[in-house]
Amino acid sequence: MAAKRLPADITRRATRALLAAAALAVLAAPPARAVEGPKAWLARIFDPATLHLQVFPGAQLNRKLSVDAIQLERGGTKRIAIYIMPLDKVKPAAEFIAKQLDVSGQVMGADSPYETHIFDLTGAKAPAKLKGLRVEVSRSQFVDNKGQITFTYQPPAP
Repeated sequence: MAAKRLPADITRRATRALLAAAALAVLAAPPARAVEGPKAWLARIFDPATLHLQVFPGAQLNRKLSVDAIQLERGGTKRIAIYIMPLDKVKPAAEFIAKQLDVSGQVMGADSPYETHIFDLTGAKAPAKLKGLRVEVSRSQFVDNKGQITFTYQPPAP
């Protein structure tokens, strides 16, 4: 005849089995993604000088908008900078950028209040030193009656 098991013995064995299963689940789970914070976001603000580019004279870096754009990227290595300038300087700023990059930008909404100039150097034909850069010059989406230059740079993979 088999010995009777006490309820405490059964409870102990069930507890051990549950703990072993929980430990296996924790070990098998993928590593948790690191959460970025303000310090990391500030470090990812793009500095055009790293690619030997100048910012249009009179345009000022808006750290708040830059960090907000970086935060929306949720990780990664993309660097972003948003500069604000007077609204009447959108065309001169686009010409200034075009001259530095030595490329003509795509113009959308020409001769309208919402004219946008896009310089996309992310494709295969982009010069090696500027590859991964995208510059957009337009009316500001977030600041009334101001122009905006948005630099977005995806550094090449190591």
